[in-house]
Formats: sequence, structure tokens, C-alpha cells
Amino acid sequence: MTVTPPVLPPAASRHRHAPVTAIGLWMIAALLFVSQSAILKWLADDYHFSEILFGRSAVVVIGTVILLARGDGITAPFRTAKFKLHLMRFLCFTVALASFIQAVRAIPLADATAVSFAAPLFMTALSVPLLGEKVGIRRWSAILIGFVGVLVIANPSTGIFEMAALWALISALGYALAIIITRMVTKTDNTVVIVFWLNALYVITMPAFAPFFWVMPTWTDLGLMFGCGLIVLVAQLIAVTACTLAPPQVLAPFDYTAMIWATLLGFIVWGDLPSWTVVGGAAILIASGIYILMREAKLQREGKDSS
Repeated sequence: MTVTPPVLPPAASRHRHAPVTAIGLWMIAALLFVSQSAILKWLADDYHFSEILFGRSAVVVIGTVILLARGDGITAPFRTAKFKLHLMRFLCFTVALASFIQAVRAIPLADATAVSFAAPLFMTALSVPLLGEKVGIRRWSAILIGFVGVLVIANPSTGIFEMAALWALISALGYALAIIITRMVTKTDNTVVIVFWLNALYVITMPAFAPFFWVMPTWTDLGLMFGCGLIVLVAQLIAVTACTLAPPQVLAPFDYTAMIWATLLGFIVWGDLPSWTVVGGAAILIASGIYILMREAKLQREGKDSS
């Protein structure tokens, strides 16, 4: 008796060109990821990043196993032909998250988020050599204008230029590489499988830090980790789906919307009052985003791709 290997779809069969839908999903994911960042900042003073990631990811793994059991089957992740890409994606996200947690321990959430917005620049630049994508002057302009908006919101304070800023910059590079790899792996693997592997690898590896850093969490903090896991489960499913509908350089400008959410959450949770620079920077961000969204909608109606 012979076992027939699983038949994988053609390389790009899981990709569809729907940039407007992708942009909408990406902005929703940005809000959810900033909410996660706020919880991480809250927990980071008392817990090592490995313990936080373990608790959060355990919830995501349980959620994805339930989804797999109702869909492609719980053995679906083990039929992947791209495990090396899943592993690389995990390493990049680990660097990004660990570095970001280090950053927000020392500087305000909005400041760390502002510095981390070098990520869209990295994403756009790396998509050319790694994905063979075209990036034209309009997309570069939207990204650069958005970055100006981020700088206006941040109103570069002394806190941004501390050592913590380097952690935020490393986080941005790790995140950009992770999104590029996500685009690669979505060619063959479905969304739930991609989310499963990232978080399963966290659950497997993070306990290695337990003897050195872990402490017993309170019930309140366990609840926060659980809530963080639910948020991340939804956010990752949405973000990976967006990556199947548009390339990174289309989505990159809309990473900047997270700056608005970070500023609002900073005010709601920590009482950081927004200044006139927040309003001015947000206006620049919104204008940049509306421009690229309208352009992508127009080109989608015309059945064209933009550059």
C-alpha cells in the first residue's frame, strides 16, 4: 500500500488581488495589534517576554486547533511544504516582539510605536529583492509622507533617542522581514495553518526561559494574557488574510494607522494627553492613507496593478 502525498496548489493559487479589502483588513489588524501592545506594556514590568508570549500563544494555539478541527483537520499543519519559512517567520516575529517589549518598558507606547514605523520603509524596500514586487513613486511617496505624520505625532522627544529606540528599530526590521515571509508562505498554506505554526513554536520554545525568569502570575494577569491571546488570534487571522489579497508595499502605508490607535490608548489607559502635534500628524496620516486607498480602489475597478 502506498501513501499518496498531499497535492499542493499551484504557487500563487491562494493569492487574489483585492487591495481595497486587504487595506481594510490591515487597518483592523493594526487596531488589534496596538491593543495587544498596550497589554504587553502593562505586563512587561512584572513578567519576562517569554512568559507573556507563552501565555498569549497557548490561547492562540487552542483557537487554531479548534478551527482546524472544524475545517482542514488538525493534521493540516504537518502537511506543509514550507516549514522552513514558518520557522524563519517565527524567528523574525520573536525578535520583533521581544525588542518591542524591551522598548515599551522604557519609553511611552506612542514613542515606541513611532520608531517602529520604520517597518513600512523596510517592508517596501525588501519586497523588491525578496518578492520581485514593483514599487513606484506613488507608493514610496505615500509611505514617506506617512512617516512624516508619525514624526509629527511623536514630536521627537528625548525619550525616542534613548537606547530603547534601538530596540524599537530592531523590532521594525524583524517585523518587516516577518511580513515578507508571510507573503511567501501564503502562496501554499492556508491562514489558520500559518497562524498555528507561529504560535505553536512559541509554546514549544518559550518554556526554555522558565527556570530563569518566570514568576507565578496573578489571576488578573492570567486574564490579561488570555485576553491578549484572543486579540492576537483574531488579529493574526485577519493580517494573514490581508497578505493573501495584496503585496506588502500596498499594505505598508496603512501600518501608520496604528500610531493613531496607540495615541488614543495611551490617553485612555495611562492618561497621556494628546497635543496639537497628534492632531496635525494624524491629519497627515489620514490624508496619505486616503490617497493610496482611493488610488488602489480606482485601479482595482480598472483591473490594473499599481506601482
